[in-house]
Amino acid sequence: MARIACFGEVLLRFAPQGGASLRRASGLDVHVGGAEANVAAGLAQLGHEARLISTLPAGHLGELARQRLRTEGVDLTFVREGEGRMGTYFHNPGAGPRGGDVIYDRAGSAFALADAGAYDFASALDGVDHLHISGISPALSNESTAATSALVERAVARGCSISFDGNYRASLWQASGRDPRAVLTPFVVQADIIFGNYRDAGLLLGQDFDGAGPRSAAEAMFAAFPKLAMMVSTARNTRAGETQEVTARIDRREGMAEAGPLTLAAPVGRIGTGDAFATGVLHRWLDSAADKDALRAGLRAMAVKSAQPGDLPDLVPSDLDGEGEGEGLAR
Repeated sequence: MARIACFGEVLLRFAPQGGASLRRASGLDVHVGGAEANVAAGLAQLGHEARLISTLPAGHLGELARQRLRTEGVDLTFVREGEGRMGTYFHNPGAGPRGGDVIYDRAGSAFALADAGAYDFASALDGVDHLHISGISPALSNESTAATSALVERAVARGCSISFDGNYRASLWQASGRDPRAVLTPFVVQADIIFGNYRDAGLLLGQDFDGAGPRSAAEAMFAAFPKLAMMVSTARNTRAGETQEVTARIDRREGMAEAGPLTLAAPVGRIGTGDAFATGVLHRWLDSAADKDALRAGLRAMAVKSAQPGDLPDLVPSDLDGEGEGEGLAR
């Protein structure tokens, strides 16, 4: 198994109990998560040595997050304590035709305030084979942009492979007042794998790929980023009763592979399914599996996560076994 480092903010999610809206809520459930922490937890559950590099505040909320991630087997040696508050967000669930939404409350968090000098990246990357980051960390602050940049620079020098999950969050970029294309491009330059679709490609390249097809977007990305080896994406179609069909694809310079469709019943835990998909793909890719097998593993991990509450996945290796990726995986 590989040794993987994930860098990003750990969050607490507050969700209304009983499926109520936030304005009608009488109680809130608390879930530990965060895109990169979700991936670290999933990879640890699947047997990898997964370490998280992050900053948490001192006190009860930081300790809550530590205990939850420690339970999942994540190596927290390089999760430091820093000044600032706990990053949080509130999830307002969808209701019929009304979509759900998220309200972030992350300004001034301990992670957002930590700059590159706060971390011992040399030690954090010792023995690491692969680094996983996302576009969320650079969106939070100038300090977290600088920290992500310093970490990626050191990882490249160490010979680590790098995966980048676009995870575009419009509200975070609007709050920052910065240009996401200018900030994110240097990270994609160093990535071997990008998790993203034609919209992410359009953002990074300043082009409109709507209607052009995923292969056109992938070819443009490969032309713009010489180091990029894989572009991994999913597409969802919502059917009657909130049933979803999900397909997945890997584009490489020399061709592509597809898997699906995967049929999902109305999801219990939609949040974190994209991270579970990335976990499954990375798990198989790090084991040198064929692209279609990696996609199947990603879809199976997504199916399992969609039936679970909370942000973190709850995976066992046998969840990703088997050939099928269709109806039999619906929960």
